[in-house]
Amino acid sequence: MDFLTTPAAFIFVLGVIIFVHELGHFITAKAFGIRVFVFSFGFGKRLLGFKWGDTDCRLSLVPLGGYVKLEGEADDRLSEDTSTLGDGKDFTRRPRWQRFVVYLAGPFMNAALTLGVLTVLFMIGSQADATLYDRPIVGAVEPGSPAEAAGVQPGDELLAIDDKRPSTWEEAQYAILLRPDARFKLRLRRAGQELELELRSESRGSEKVGHVGLAPLVRVGNVLAGQPAEAAGLRKDDAILAIGGKSVAAFEDIPRILAEAGGETLAFRLLRDGAVLELPVTPKNGRIGVERKTVLKKFGLGGAMAEAFRFSWTMTTLTFETLGRLVTAQISPKTMMGPLGIAQASGNAARGGAASLFFLVAIISLQVGILNLFPLAPLDGGHMAILVGEGLIRRDFNMTVKTWIMNAGAAALFLLIGIVLYSDLSKTSWFGRFLP
Repeated sequence: MDFLTTPAAFIFVLGVIIFVHELGHFITAKAFGIRVFVFSFGFGKRLLGFKWGDTDCRLSLVPLGGYVKLEGEADDRLSEDTSTLGDGKDFTRRPRWQRFVVYLAGPFMNAALTLGVLTVLFMIGSQADATLYDRPIVGAVEPGSPAEAAGVQPGDELLAIDDKRPSTWEEAQYAILLRPDARFKLRLRRAGQELELELRSESRGSEKVGHVGLAPLVRVGNVLAGQPAEAAGLRKDDAILAIGGKSVAAFEDIPRILAEAGGETLAFRLLRDGAVLELPVTPKNGRIGVERKTVLKKFGLGGAMAEAFRFSWTMTTLTFETLGRLVTAQISPKTMMGPLGIAQASGNAARGGAASLFFLVAIISLQVGILNLFPLAPLDGGHMAILVGEGLIRRDFNMTVKTWIMNAGAAALFLLIGIVLYSDLSKTSWFGRFLP
């Protein structure tokens, strides 16, 4: 079942994203009266379709996205009918601003897809782990970690990471992940006092992301009536720091620690309203009767749209920060996701349900839109950059200049593809043994 789910989900995710991207080019070209010979969902052999004016709207054999064939487009000399050339519907004969808008429409539609999907998901609503949206207060410090060596303690609140203030644990987590093997400063609040520590992170996992050994607070979402936790005095929103002297870094640690202890009474170390206290709790059948704290992320139309814009902007700034750190070799290329990574993520998302799958579509669509704005000539952004350059000098570049630009852009793009494939292959069990 997993084998079938992954390819199907991959085709769906990539197909929808590329199809919507090409739909943007198609719609704007039609609106400007530019002749479109083919609008295809998929590549390869034509399976079926219909004629819309001059356009063959078709379904093709390989369902991985689609393409648009415009009459006279600079990098497309496959027009089926050359008798119409010169009638004013040739793409290259249109004003530069119209061609610019046609190229821009692809990334724009990717952004629209992201915002549309996120808006719907935020309107439907879902329960999310509350730790991601909690204040960045340290719940546990990993023994032997850089954070422990620097003196970070449970209960410390992260006020700034390299002068960047995180408002939630999720933001703090991203800031640390983007700093592998890097020295940076932490500004903390401890017992009403502010202090500054310096530490050096480690790189962990196949993605070589930053790690310092900090975990968020594990809060109680609900205390079940008649269970040991209620009898012992635990309350909703209590943060569990340790059980029987063992640190609690995630909610999943609680049942494991309880199972190891059997039925003996355990000291629960809690953080409640800024104060630390201990309560003895005696498990019953390996349980104490507490539930994970979650938050309902559900909004009306206006709120959902605002949240979609906020989330998309956060992801966009994070994307550019990640790219900047990749270019300056501050993080490993293994953090990137290519076709294999997308296929695996798509399969996992499909098994998590429709909401997870569409959330992945929204995230990847945003990345595709951003990538296509890069000024590399094979991409939309490259063509747009050429048009801007020609507009500034008020004439077309000659073919020699355009050829150099196209070749340089293609070389850079192939290098990027190679890096992404390396990143994917290095995470596989077989190739990972042979790649650094």
